[in-house]
Amino acid sequence: MKKKNGYTITELLIVIGVVGLIALIAMIRISFAFEEINNTEEMEQRNHHLVEQATISYAKSKKEEFAKEEDTYIYAKEVASAGFLFEKEEYNVMKVKIVYDENNDNFHAEIVD
Repeated sequence: MKKKNGYTITELLIVIGVVGLIALIAMIRISFAFEEINNTEEMEQRNHHLVEQATISYAKSKKEEFAKEEDTYIYAKEVASAGFLFEKEEYNVMKVKIVYDENNDNFHAEIVD
């Protein structure tokens, strides 16, 4: 009888193929995870922009109240309660700074978490 000292080419090709398939699946899953992270950041930026714009509209509707002071801080919950945004849990803690520019007669809003 002859002693077997190693693996056959077929066995090696099968192992390389399985390892390659596992690596391919892992790379695809990782790329989807990074895409999801990027989408989450983009959605958060859009949400902040939406809150800022809704806050400006809210401030314009109550111009007499907000034009008195230089800087006013409110929670986004107040803007949502007034009907300028949909209610969300995160608005309870999202603080927005409203600045009135007397020269241009307009408002600027900025989230200051």
